[in-house]
Amino acid sequence: MAIAVRSKEPTTVAATAPEEQVRAWGEKIFALMDEAKQPSIFGKKGLYAALMEWSMADEHFKTQLFRFVDVLPTLSSSSEGARHLREYLDNDQVKLSPALRAALFAANLAGGLLGGGIRAQVTGMARQFMLGNDEREIILTLKDLQQQGIGFTVDIHGETVVSEREADAYAARYIDLMNLLARETEKWGACKSDLTPRGEVPRLNVSIKISALYSQIHPTDPDTAIEKLAARLRPILRRAKELGAFINFDMESYVLKDLTLRLFKTIFSEPEFATAPQSGLALQAYLRDSEADLRDLLNWSRGQGHRVTVRLVKGAYWDYETVTARQKRWPIPVFSHKAETDANFEKLSLHLL
Repeated sequence: MAIAVRSKEPTTVAATAPEEQVRAWGEKIFALMDEAKQPSIFGKKGLYAALMEWSMADEHFKTQLFRFVDVLPTLSSSSEGARHLREYLDNDQVKLSPALRAALFAANLAGGLLGGGIRAQVTGMARQFMLGNDEREIILTLKDLQQQGIGFTVDIHGETVVSEREADAYAARYIDLMNLLARETEKWGACKSDLTPRGEVPRLNVSIKISALYSQIHPTDPDTAIEKLAARLRPILRRAKELGAFINFDMESYVLKDLTLRLFKTIFSEPEFATAPQSGLALQAYLRDSEADLRDLLNWSRGQGHRVTVRLVKGAYWDYETVTARQKRWPIPVFSHKAETDANFEKLSLHLL
């Protein structure tokens, strides 16, 4: 199973007034920035960081860089990596800074050195979030996070399935994943990431994507989708109850948003799951209707007496949602400017608090 992990940094600033906490964190961040030694652009880390920074400033450059990263796994040697990097980025259509262009020229002289460095950097970045299939590697990585006082949530990569047989396999993998993590995390000692001002939190935290549990999801037939999805979720939730695990519903593309919310409220309204397992879901602040969804969720939570954890995020499908809506001449469901998303994120945060 390919495992994805999202870490949850512990709170190390003393619990004082919110304004004092924000100021303390800000001063800490700026102090760390001042202390950081800027790497040379001709070093592997320096060039990689420069490429990332440049991609945020130039849309065409970002497209070319992502195309390079997309083809990188198919390249068989470091020299091929360096050659493709120059072909994608060192041309008349890409307006590179003089420093970046000089670095790419140096890569040409250095042969495969830069290609190997870039491959290592991309792989290293991916390994922060995707742990692969090896159980030993998964456990060692998560234990290292735990020893740093960092909590985590894991999910299984793959998402959308194309057959019911595949959906059954994914449901079984979630149970296998919980069994593995429960068995291993029980051996770990106590850790500060297990404790919050509201008490102890489950060490075993699993995120689920509903698109992995039913191959025929369609917004025009939500009743059937809810029925099929709930049937595959119940065994997962029963096992989570037995293990004391936390179950989180991930939020995917906009087309599945209403179905995800409805499924969450449906399944956790059932008497069997009214009090356990502990549960939550993600909400995306870049959606124009996220405030209405949040208010509806909180009203449901109060009515049910069911405590819900909300993972408030800004959203990861902005390009997809925007392009798809324009192609189909639909209203664009996301805010068009990042500043609008930022403002909505603050508004929803205050509402949650």
